[in-house]
Amino acid sequence: MREALGADPAGLLERLRGGDPRAFEQLVIAYQHRVFGVALRMLGSRAEAEEIAQEVFLRAHRAIGEFRGDARLGTWLYAIASRLCLNRLAAPDRRVTRGDDALADVPAAGPDAAAAAERAELNAALRAAIAELPEDRRIVLVLRDVEGLTYDEIVEALGLEPGTVRSRLHRARLQLKEKLERFA
Repeated sequence: MREALGADPAGLLERLRGGDPRAFEQLVIAYQHRVFGVALRMLGSRAEAEEIAQEVFLRAHRAIGEFRGDARLGTWLYAIASRLCLNRLAAPDRRVTRGDDALADVPAAGPDAAAAAERAELNAALRAAIAELPEDRRIVLVLRDVEGLTYDEIVEALGLEPGTVRSRLHRARLQLKEKLERFA
């Protein structure tokens, strides 16, 4: 799990609104891996995750003047990424290709090959279990347990009530526990 989002660097928002290209580069560098990670966990495809991550930053660049600054920039980016992922998942013409990660689970040969194989099997089962969650639960689980957002940040990013966030997270965790019982 990643650490929670910290405060935005001083003056970054003003520099972004002023069109400073270095400020936008700083924003991308600070959040590109997180945005990509959310998209990858939601969509299961590297290619789609890359597309979504690019679109997130394009939209942020275009809309920075409209950003009120009530939330952190990171929370705003997560909100954009979440909406884009959920829209992509709901698209009737979406084609899923999962071949690009096929070799990620192959353990290296060596003295710890058995332990590496067990870890790879658990990681693969965890990824599969997360991918099988309903989208509304999956996004809350990814934002909280993988990305480390606080409940308040998730509420802001997704526009949900706090009780809804807690309920969806609880149900998602229960589903994961059921699916991963054999590894306990």
